[in-house]
Amino acid sequence: MNISKSLYISGVFVRYFSFFLLLPLASIFFTNYSLKSFLSNDFLIKSLPFIYSSIIALIFSLIITNYSQKKLNFNDSLGRKDGFLIASLIWIFAGFFGALPYYFSSSLIPNFFSEVEPLFKNNIFINSFFESVSGITTTGASVFSNFPNIDQHYMIIFWRSLSQWLGGIGIILLVLIIFPKISVGIMQLASDQEGTGPQKERITPKLYQTGLTLLFIYLGITLLLFFVLYFIGNLSSFDSIVHSFSTVSSGGFSSYELNVEGMDNFKVEMIILIFMFLSGISFAMFYYLISANFNKIYENTEFKAFVLINILLICLLVLILNNNNIFDSLTETLRYGAFQAVSISTGTGFTSYNFNQWPGDAKILLLIILIIGGSSGSTTGGIKIIRLVIILKSIYLEIRRRISPNVIYTVKINNKSLDDEVVSGVMSFLFLFLALTIFSIILLSLLEPNVSITTAASAVLSSISNLGPGFEGINPHSSYNFFSSSSKVLLTFLMLLGRLEIFTMIALLLPSFWRKY
Repeated sequence: MNISKSLYISGVFVRYFSFFLLLPLASIFFTNYSLKSFLSNDFLIKSLPFIYSSIIALIFSLIITNYSQKKLNFNDSLGRKDGFLIASLIWIFAGFFGALPYYFSSSLIPNFFSEVEPLFKNNIFINSFFESVSGITTTGASVFSNFPNIDQHYMIIFWRSLSQWLGGIGIILLVLIIFPKISVGIMQLASDQEGTGPQKERITPKLYQTGLTLLFIYLGITLLLFFVLYFIGNLSSFDSIVHSFSTVSSGGFSSYELNVEGMDNFKVEMIILIFMFLSGISFAMFYYLISANFNKIYENTEFKAFVLINILLICLLVLILNNNNIFDSLTETLRYGAFQAVSISTGTGFTSYNFNQWPGDAKILLLIILIIGGSSGSTTGGIKIIRLVIILKSIYLEIRRRISPNVIYTVKINNKSLDDEVVSGVMSFLFLFLALTIFSIILLSLLEPNVSITTAASAVLSSISNLGPGFEGINPHSSYNFFSSSSKVLLTFLMLLGRLEIFTMIALLLPSFWRKY
């Protein structure tokens, strides 16, 4: 392992991240501002948490890069272990420094300016870190006991949604573009972001070119959604940008306390629904669409499965709700059922209705949806549809082998046979996902004896699947604030695990990882 070079690269990332921490200052352009606003005391007060955070991040970057540079040999190559270490450090550093604006908005600033209402009144650092990691990992879970006052904390709301947008694909793209030859480990991790799933097939020959292509697609979808929400949905520019960031990143954070439900706007719901669905598709499909490579789209097994599964889920959920007479008309049932099905299946977590009030069979269906997740190469969470397809095909082929043991069968994705190593890797991932989930549910139940098993289970599954809302105690009208500090640390760790595809961070916990060979 080349720890010095790994630390240096992580430090360079923090340097770039320090500049992103200043972007919320530009959110004033999306409010009713005037030129005098920039010179006002109010603007300065709101800016201080981000200015302080940016300075601290920049100082840390300079320290860690200068320290590691002394022991650094730039000719040394990086390996798979270094890739895992860098990936983990990047997400942890992003979560830590992304938490500083919440921390300063809860402690330092209210102490000097009594008119500012603190975001958190107790367990400030734990709550700030939880909120930051939730944003960076696009989980959407929140520990705000009282939703931030938009007049006082519009920059915080902007940062919360922007951090989701950065975490959705931006952080990985930053690594791909700045460090195109970084290591095998990062390239392996990036394969999911490229939309190739287990086959490790790039959409362009060069990693750098792939990063730029994905960045332009990501930016393009975000800008398109912003203009559609602003001009067609008639939302304010601030609400449009916040919901654009949260939708494209599958983050689900809203500028309204009751999320999308608080707007009660059918037109906006349908716009967000369409873009949630698009965000659940591998970004590689958009590249193939732009380049008119329609055969790649048609042959893509995961894309066809994603469309089919979502149509099936919507039909099943609408049928359950309609049979239980939850809504007055089929139109309302379709409106809320379709929105919630797509929101959960893509891991976005937007809510247009408190689904905790729905019948048990509807909740079970939603639970299944959140575990499956969306496509690899998208911003969604869960186990990913490509893994589900591989598992189902493996089971089917195993049955066929029992019938005809002399015939050779292979799992095929996109009309290409997969290596047994890939199939076994998917099986191992599923086993590890289930084992960690069960263990975490038991541990959370022990940490929170007064919390129901349904609340504990949905909190764990929602965290590791990077969704956010759940059932009972963490329903769409509630938050994670009632959990103890130890439970929040556990759930924060699960968010990072889910975002980094589990293996990346688990590998760091093995003693063999830190050995020379």
